[in-house]
Amino acid sequence: MLRVVEINEIEALATIRANWRKLWLETPYASFFHTLDWLRIYWRHFGRDQRLRVLIVLEGDQMVGVVPLTVVTETTRLGSVRVLTYPLSEWGSYYGPLGVDRYKVLSAAFRHIRETPRDWELFDLRWVALEDMEEDHSFAAMSSGGLIPHRGVWNETSLIDVPESWEKYLATRSPKFRSEIRRKTRRVRRQGRMEMIRYRPEGLAAGDGDPRWDLFGQAYHIALSSWQGSAIHGNTLSHPDVSGFFRETHKAAAELGMLDLCLIYVDGRPAAFLYNYHRAGDVYGLRRGSMPEIHELGIGTVATALTIEDSCRRGDRLIDLGAGSLHAKRSWMTRLSPIGRVTHYPSFEPKSQMLRLTHWWKNGRPTRNVNLTRAQQVADVL
Repeated sequence: MLRVVEINEIEALATIRANWRKLWLETPYASFFHTLDWLRIYWRHFGRDQRLRVLIVLEGDQMVGVVPLTVVTETTRLGSVRVLTYPLSEWGSYYGPLGVDRYKVLSAAFRHIRETPRDWELFDLRWVALEDMEEDHSFAAMSSGGLIPHRGVWNETSLIDVPESWEKYLATRSPKFRSEIRRKTRRVRRQGRMEMIRYRPEGLAAGDGDPRWDLFGQAYHIALSSWQGSAIHGNTLSHPDVSGFFRETHKAAAELGMLDLCLIYVDGRPAAFLYNYHRAGDVYGLRRGSMPEIHELGIGTVATALTIEDSCRRGDRLIDLGAGSLHAKRSWMTRLSPIGRVTHYPSFEPKSQMLRLTHWWKNGRPTRNVNLTRAQQVADVL
């Protein structure tokens, strides 16, 4: 018999840290964003105007799942709407519950949501993974929990399926793009000797959790020296609104063995960086930047090429380039993958029903390609 315990205070989660870690290790494709460390740092910086709802799923006395949720107020054309969703807030591509049996964990959590007082106007699970969409875990679990679900696509992300060698990857690129990589590499090399450092500490458990603040400082300086340094809005590495958050997550990722920082040097000087997280061969590209004086020579392209080549040597499985900026990622990606959403619109909530009609009106086009997978069909429709 499953039961759910709800925790609303971030400090109280410290009592289940060991069990959270155990479930994280057992959950396929769980990332740094699924760790309790990341959630606690995120909440310290951005949780002030949100309500935490972490659902602990128990089978007897054993903890079999965790579903982290938050109630956040969002601004829409219909006014402010209280949304119950995952606490990812666009920092990554995918999110979901912790636990081996995703359907079982989510079904119990959704029943709890239905049976407890409603402090939200829209239940919108975003950042649903492709595997979940194809197997209908979240959709079926929401229905099993007594809520009416609606499928959708929240966004899309550019992925690189990393092959065994750089040569095999290059063979999948167009001749024009291969020529562009070679040309820009020659131009950068004329400026001096080029070197790459890729820092991946193994974590405190392996006696290797040094955050290497010197390398972080170099990446920060590059971001500050580029257009990112003068950006008024945004969440770049050097932006004052989030720089403290980045420093804390940097330390946590290093100590957990999930930091992946690439720095490119030209003539001994830091020229470009790619700031990533990784776990079990899956790399998530979070931020990147380059010095303005060498940017026009194509250092960004060269840095990306060197990173992918190194990932091939390391045996990485996947590189997620993140959502947005498709024009800059199209030449690199091997596929475009949908980021799903599963939404419940309460029947007697006027704003929710108006949003349902708005979503239907915007996204109600028929699918034209009958050979697509279910998730791809959803992406085409929405």
